[in-house]
Amino acid sequence: MKPFLLSILFLFLAACATERHPMPELTASKDTTGAKGCEAVYPQGRWQFVHSIDFSMQDGSGGTVIGVTSLAGDELTCVLMTIEGFTLFEAAYQEGKGLAVQRAVPPFDKPAFAEGLMRDVQMIFLAPSTKNMRYGRSADNVPVCRYTGIDGRIIDILPAVNDCWQIQTYTADLIMDRSIVGRSCRKEGDLLIPEHLELRGFGQAGYTLKMTLINAENLGAVSE
Repeated sequence: MKPFLLSILFLFLAACATERHPMPELTASKDTTGAKGCEAVYPQGRWQFVHSIDFSMQDGSGGTVIGVTSLAGDELTCVLMTIEGFTLFEAAYQEGKGLAVQRAVPPFDKPAFAEGLMRDVQMIFLAPSTKNMRYGRSADNVPVCRYTGIDGRIIDILPAVNDCWQIQTYTADLIMDRSIVGRSCRKEGDLLIPEHLELRGFGQAGYTLKMTLINAENLGAVSE
């Protein structure tokens, strides 16, 4: 990959100012049957996903990398490679232990890049806690599971949109800063796996990641 493309990828993942996408109202419900649908969004146990990732900036710049994401319970590892197989970045995140970077080729060695990238990967693959989850429906009657973090950030999980799912995140000021749209979901047990994912970050440094699934492998239950 050309050096200027690496720089672009770093810039749009490192920072993202928000546009005005206000959080929609939610009609709360005591019926938690929608929780099962939201659980189907996130892999359980040990998995490995390989995606081709096309990224683009608002100015039209972009490029392609290969992303390998491995899951084992609350532990997540992420590797970015060129299409030729050269490793650009490798890091792991575990609940309670935080982020550890194993390899980072400049300009991927900046802390802001690792934090931004892993935040996006966590949003796609790691389910938020159910302790602060509300269940309800949006104004257009779409089921929503809404999680509120201790920092005031909010995650809306929409488990049934066009036969797949969507995720939207909001700042503490209730403005959308990320959206994920899954398309062409296939069912693996209780899990819904999108063949295509589009992640958008909003703001002056806005970006789009278009992820096409190459392989999804269930590696079994997490060892005790």
